[in-house]
Amino acid sequence: MKAILSGITFFVIIFLAGCTREQPKDVGTTIRIDNIVDLTHTLTSDFPFIPVKKLTYPFALIPMATLKDNGVEANSWKIHEHLGTHTDAPNHFIANQKSLDQLELKDLIVPVVVIDIEEKASKNSDAVLTVEDIMTFEKAFGKIPDHACVMMYSGWEKHLRDSLFVGLDSQQVKHYPGFSNDAIKFLVEERNIAGIGVDVLSFDPGIDENYTGHKTLFEAGKWGVECVANLDKIPKTGATVIVAAPKVGKATGGFSRIIAVW
Repeated sequence: MKAILSGITFFVIIFLAGCTREQPKDVGTTIRIDNIVDLTHTLTSDFPFIPVKKLTYPFALIPMATLKDNGVEANSWKIHEHLGTHTDAPNHFIANQKSLDQLELKDLIVPVVVIDIEEKASKNSDAVLTVEDIMTFEKAFGKIPDHACVMMYSGWEKHLRDSLFVGLDSQQVKHYPGFSNDAIKFLVEERNIAGIGVDVLSFDPGIDENYTGHKTLFEAGKWGVECVANLDKIPKTGATVIVAAPKVGKATGGFSRIIAVW
């Protein structure tokens, strides 16, 4: 997948309508974007997922109509909400919290920072992003912007096609990196984040079967994105992330196209 398209300029024209008087010729706003990175993995039937007995299953693309037989090509999808690169909504774990369709656009197009824990994750599959990691990051790159998305980069997508990505041991316990609960609590309470993201299956480390961080994040009404791609291809600071979550009523999550621009 070609991740970066450089030197691209998008022209977004905002037309003013409904006014009776004549408008000036220049009624638009030009937004320049020099770099675009697709942070989305292609979803296929072999994409890994968290195994939950009698509940989760792999993605399937099922032909529904063909050009030969129907004059049109179309497929149906067999999918659950938490497959592939996807967004988690607060109602995923917390009653009466926002569902996916209720997330506001202003909360889904936000500054993004990337905190790199690849070195310690390469030595320990259960490594977590800590408050200390956040402090170290801020000493080097400045304070995390208000209303930002904080992404954890562990390098784990290198294992996307091998058993380490899920990391099941002989006791069926998962092993992959994630955010510590203290780090999530700090980001919610002290940095007013919009959401968080990870390049692994879950933003809780694999060994946390109680999904403690999910509950902390969602109690605060924030969102999370998981299985994010190409975080090593965007700057640590200075980019904007666009989380194009599907607008499905009452959904707890959904496969999303996630894009970074700067």
